[in-house]
Amino acid sequence: MSDIVLVVGEHRYPAHRVILCASSEVFHVMLLNPEWNECRKNVIELKEEPYVTEVFPQFLKYLYIGQINISLQTAMPVLALADKYDIKDLVQLCVEYMLKHVAKAAHQGYLVSWLQYTISFAAYHETVTDALKTFLKWNLKLVSEAKDFSDLDVSIMALLLQQNDLIVKSEYDLFQILEKWLLFKKEQIECDCNLSDEDKTESYQMLIEMTIKHIRFAMMTPCELAHMLLSPIVEGHKLFLVPRMAIGMSYHGGQKEKIYDIIKSEPLQFTPRLYTCDNHSTIINLKDFDQFPEYSNYVSCFFSHKSLAEHEDDKTVMWEAEFFPRGIKYNKAKIIWGGDVPETVLKTVRLKVTCRNELHNERFKISVLITGVQNQIEHVMSIRERTEYFSDCSSGINIDNLIPYDELALSSIKLSQFLVGSKRNDILLQVVITPMGQYTSRSSPLLEFK
Repeated sequence: MSDIVLVVGEHRYPAHRVILCASSEVFHVMLLNPEWNECRKNVIELKEEPYVTEVFPQFLKYLYIGQINISLQTAMPVLALADKYDIKDLVQLCVEYMLKHVAKAAHQGYLVSWLQYTISFAAYHETVTDALKTFLKWNLKLVSEAKDFSDLDVSIMALLLQQNDLIVKSEYDLFQILEKWLLFKKEQIECDCNLSDEDKTESYQMLIEMTIKHIRFAMMTPCELAHMLLSPIVEGHKLFLVPRMAIGMSYHGGQKEKIYDIIKSEPLQFTPRLYTCDNHSTIINLKDFDQFPEYSNYVSCFFSHKSLAEHEDDKTVMWEAEFFPRGIKYNKAKIIWGGDVPETVLKTVRLKVTCRNELHNERFKISVLITGVQNQIEHVMSIRERTEYFSDCSSGINIDNLIPYDELALSSIKLSQFLVGSKRNDILLQVVITPMGQYTSRSSPLLEFK
């Protein structure tokens, strides 16, 4: 009973005009508007990208019965078809699936393709794009180990490398991640038969210059800078990279005039990111949350660097982190000059960070990385940041509402996404202390794509 045939790739799909027109505004215009050639044809060839042809049967079936099974493999191709033919309810279905499976997509190597597709439709899929790029920034190591990392576009990589809130173990680790990506890209370029040897060399050199210039060599230790000389990328591109590495040595040597000259053109070179190595952070792992008494605190003491420059003296600062996961209680008290202070209970999840050194109005950024679970995959799900000046008069800060208090109060039947561990009964935080000295920039480009 079909009255039209859709040709997609090498396959022919019998269909019905009335179903297609009722389901899609695009098909409605295409098949009923006399100005379109397709209006007068019974066989219509649809020009589709190869990656969507495999899911076209499921897409067509959805137009008839309103049901479809979406997976990591099919979510993006189905979304592409839903976008093209303006099937709004199917678009919403794909978007909801993607938002619920970001961590799994990253783990199994689909996040990059999802991100690069949704960027092209940024105005329509802003929520998904934001979720994907946030995951990329905060869990770069996880994404870099997936099979699709090498497909990350150079423009996205270049912008990613400019972010201050990029979470990495160290700047040297970030360079190693970039090095891995560059070597993948080199293989792809070498396999391109349409390029001459000269074009291949120029293309690879362009990739290196577009990305490595955003590595902050000043944030590496002199030892790490020395190790970089063993890198195959440095070995093959010394004319470009050795002067970049010299920026780091100028910083560690305290060459102020040279530093100020560099800041004029590259203001982010001397700004630390969110480094999770022991010199910058501590981990708070609260076990058996349901057994933790109300209003009690978990205390951790640790040290961080006051400055990342090697020439600086007295570089270590001692910090105390007090974690209040189950609220805070102030007991009833009497005021010396008379009157009572009533008992007060604050239903908040608080982290109090106190500097135990004598400081003279020095600026630090306190970042709390909060681990959560999605699709049984633990990852950094939320970040809270505060930049403050610390001194003898102002030595501590409170960061409240780290995790929704009411969410943690849920019964075990409805586990919070912020409870982790094998029993889903632990809270995992990482406190990162970032020195914000005289050379640091207060801002970085937004991770936005046009």
